[in-house]
Formats: sequence, structure tokens, C-alpha cells
Amino acid sequence: MMRAALFLLWGAIVVGGAAMADLRGWLGARPATVRNVPRSIRENPGAYRALYTGSPRLFGGK
Repeated sequence: MMRAALFLLWGAIVVGGAAMADLRGWLGARPATVRNVPRSIRENPGAYRALYTGSPRLFGGK
């Protein structure tokens, strides 16, 4: 019982420390920003459309 309480405390400390570091910006790696990415499937005319998956015949394309 005591070991479970210690693991719970340790987990709470680790998760809380990671959350605090993320909120304060202490993390070393910054997320990579990708430019010129379409916001939706409709803005990308060459994208795969899920509309064609239920058809019994084959469509051309990618």
C-alpha cells in the first residue's frame, strides 16, 4: 500500500513538472512550423478523397 502511494506521488511530481515546463516554455525543442500546408482536404486538389473508397469499380489517379 505504501509503495502504491509513493508511485502515485512520483507520477504526480513528474507530470506536474512536465506540465509546468511546457507552460513556461522551458522545453528545449520548439515545434517545427510548416508553411504552405492546406488547411483542409478541399484546399488541396491533389489529395486522396475518401469518397472513392466505397465504390466497387476502380477509379484512376494516385
